[in-house]
Amino acid sequence: MNIEKISKYLLLGLFGVSILIFVLFLAVGFGTPYEADPKMNAPTLTGVFVAWAIILTVVAFIAMIWAYVSYIRQHGVERGLFFTWGLPIATLAIGLIIGLMHKNEDFIYNMNDHASSSAIVISEAALISVLILGVLAVAAIIWSLVKGGK
Repeated sequence: MNIEKISKYLLLGLFGVSILIFVLFLAVGFGTPYEADPKMNAPTLTGVFVAWAIILTVVAFIAMIWAYVSYIRQHGVERGLFFTWGLPIATLAIGLIIGLMHKNEDFIYNMNDHASSSAIVISEAALISVLILGVLAVAAIIWSLVKGGK
């Protein structure tokens, strides 16, 4: 079995598990009222949802490092690699700076569980990085469509 088939089945499996967890998150105890404020929900499976997000993040990070090392072994170090890898690192640094500015905020989930300030900083850094990279990806697609059309 070649690497393309393996990655295809792995991707489909990850999507399947993600969809299953999301559906269970919404279907099982989503409407459980929050004890401190009954107007708010405290979904029962929030911990599972958060754990799956952490697992996916770790798997993605390991796969990214593995791909980077594999590419360097096959092709050597090229100038374009600094831009390719510098952009995600720069966006994570921007997210980290913004996250550190908000490190004293509270995040409450699953009734009385409070996330630590380091968890807030890490999650905010990752979210901001994803937003910046998403906007840049859309801009790159639009640019390639405009540039390719001429």
